[in-house]
Amino acid sequence: MDVQFVHNTHYMFSAGKDRLLKYWDADKFELLLTLEGHHAAVWCLAVSNRGDFVVTGSHDRSIRRWDRTEEPFFIEEEKEKRLEEIFEAYMDDTFEDRHVPKEELPEEGAVALAGKRTLETLTATDSIIDALEVAEVELKRIVEHEEEQARGKVAEFQPNLIMLGLSPSGYVHRALSNISTNDLEQTLLLIEHYAWDLL
Repeated sequence: MDVQFVHNTHYMFSAGKDRLLKYWDADKFELLLTLEGHHAAVWCLAVSNRGDFVVTGSHDRSIRRWDRTEEPFFIEEEKEKRLEEIFEAYMDDTFEDRHVPKEELPEEGAVALAGKRTLETLTATDSIIDALEVAEVELKRIVEHEEEQARGKVAEFQPNLIMLGLSPSGYVHRALSNISTNDLEQTLLLIEHYAWDLL
């Protein structure tokens, strides 16, 4: 609901209904920092003449003073943090069954799978699928090598370096054993149908 520039700079602060105080680089139109603290919309803000502190007033009837510290912040880390928050919020919205027909809702007190799709389970699912695909390609190479040996073409088999000297099943087992037991069930539920054929 308010925007104020830091005196004699191209930096500015903005405040709004999202309850956040945001610090911007106006030359690059880039969000540098997001500060949380209010519990309702931020109605006004004032920046000191030297830009060393900002005062905000909110609909939650609080006045906050935000002091500049000597602690450095890195724009890339802040961007990454915001992207992770957006991704987590998206995952929560995407995978919640909000629009299930009434007939498909479980009875009250019924037992169901407890779990939540998280970044960790999605990453683990990707690693399992990657391991399955690498193992499938390696199995095909082994079969082709055995066929060449049967025809009399004896060539030394060169194993896949990605598999770290493991057999295809050992490589998949290694990928499965790297997943925490808490995430294993939810991870296996996320595996796509074509990957089950490989498994």
